[in-house]
Amino acid sequence: MTIKPAGENDSFTPLSQSLIWDLQRDYYRRMGVDAWQPNAVPNYVTTNPFIARSYAQVIDGFFMDFGKTGSSRKAEPHYIIELGAGSGRFAYGFLKHYFSESETAVRPKREIVYVMTDISEANIEFWRIHPQLKPFVDQGVLDFAYLDVLGDHPIHLLNSGKKIAPGTLSTPVAAIANYVIDSIPHDLFCIDSGQLKERKIRYRVNTGSGDIDDIVSNTDFEYEEVPCRRDYYENKNWNKLLASYLKMRGNLNFSLPVGGLLTIDRMSTLTAGPMFLLAGDFGATDLSVLLEMPPKKVARNGTYSLHVNFHAMAKYVELKRGTFFTPGHAKASLEMAGILVNHGRRKSKYLSYRFDAFITNNGPDEFFMLKKIAEENFVGHNLSRILALLRMSNWDIKIFRGCANALVRAMAKASSFERRTVAEALANVDDMHFRCDNTTDPAIPILKILLAIGAREVAIDILRRNHGKLAGSVEGGLALAESYRQLGLIPDAIISVKWALALESSNPDAKALLETLMQIQNQAKSA
Repeated sequence: MTIKPAGENDSFTPLSQSLIWDLQRDYYRRMGVDAWQPNAVPNYVTTNPFIARSYAQVIDGFFMDFGKTGSSRKAEPHYIIELGAGSGRFAYGFLKHYFSESETAVRPKREIVYVMTDISEANIEFWRIHPQLKPFVDQGVLDFAYLDVLGDHPIHLLNSGKKIAPGTLSTPVAAIANYVIDSIPHDLFCIDSGQLKERKIRYRVNTGSGDIDDIVSNTDFEYEEVPCRRDYYENKNWNKLLASYLKMRGNLNFSLPVGGLLTIDRMSTLTAGPMFLLAGDFGATDLSVLLEMPPKKVARNGTYSLHVNFHAMAKYVELKRGTFFTPGHAKASLEMAGILVNHGRRKSKYLSYRFDAFITNNGPDEFFMLKKIAEENFVGHNLSRILALLRMSNWDIKIFRGCANALVRAMAKASSFERRTVAEALANVDDMHFRCDNTTDPAIPILKILLAIGAREVAIDILRRNHGKLAGSVEGGLALAESYRQLGLIPDAIISVKWALALESSNPDAKALLETLMQIQNQAKSA
């Protein structure tokens, strides 16, 4: 998409029709997984392994209520469709928990397929060749597809070759939308002295940069409020939402998440059975929050987004005779919503219980706040606290990185049993981490700690598991070489350091290490 130069203004338009959404979609298509590198688009709160485990529990509750048991070649799969799967980090955490031996052992037998979708072909190709996702593909529980939630195209599954179009399924469908609804079209409105007004926008991008952070931070918005009709939309239910806000006394500023409403409709038409959408986003459900809102504006937090009016989505679900799940209390960062439609008179007892247990009372927002508290004193935590944090977080990489230095210090006084416990914990951290960015691979500090505490077998397992990834960088090649050296595997160490030199022939550390390794090898031959 061509960015309009500075000084050239768009005319005022409804926000849902603004070209900023096209600009944003083009960015994600073009950047692929690079859009999710550190310090780019914020995403940790919706991609950590804690939230992945919580979602897995809730969606399992949905299938316990509405799923079909048994399996055969003719059985129709139960699909879990992730919208905007991005880097793949959330999906990996979900898959690791949902399809673990302990979970599948107690679950009624059904064919379940997780489908990672995105509008970026580059992301999809990244997932398809990723070694950490391959085991799930081989099991037949993971598939991939291009999906634009605002379009009407069928969903073509790339592995199975199956096509999912409206009305093709009879089994229940689960969908996941994290940081999706805030980034697709919304409309802005206000009610002023009983008059409904639309809040139009126009924008100007004051940079020629192709970097989304530069584009977003250099976008100026202007707003214009003009009276509009109550039957603003062709969709009658959307107009009913507008009418419900007009009945309220006093002035009101609100948005209508039209992209989110379209997403509900799009996903619910795929099956004749129930559809459950689990969404996490910046937003609010309680009406009192809506009543206190100032005039709505487009937020600029790495990308363009809008605080989601989940209250409107809840009312829309009521109009569709569905059930809306919400924690019902103030959230510090992430509002969660469960949307169940097409379920008729069937009860959702397991789903309701799981939503309360894993979202309302001990959910992703609570974990994120506890992590904030913990990181205020990462350097001061003792071993027991560090291990508790790692277990509670489901082996989260950020918890490990924050506590790594304190963990090293704690090892000096650790008992043999504590050292075995630490080795098992570090193996879990490494296993849960999805390699999708350019940060230092956690296997490097993990190996250093394991070798320092004499956990030889665990270190060898992690070396084998991450050998290919580490060998692709100078830093990783040196870490491999040093680890093999400490393990006494000198030929493997020499091969690894030579790989590092092939990437950077003048690297002084690699040269020095190679010289040391050759001396060790020669001494061994002459002994």
